[in-house]
Amino acid sequence: MKALAEAGKSPQEGAMQKAAKTAIKILKGTISNLPSATKLVEQCSNLLPLISNFLGL
Repeated sequence: MKALAEAGKSPQEGAMQKAAKTAIKILKGTISNLPSATKLVEQCSNLLPLISNFLGL
């Protein structure tokens, strides 16, 4: 989450984009092991693509 927050401050910086991309992959992997009915999974499934788009990933 910290990497995503830092990337949001300067979304055009290459190193920040790489860190954000890695953070999103880790979050997706983490939530994929949870039951699909879990509220967190539903929210992350909606939010992570929006965050990726915002950061231009």
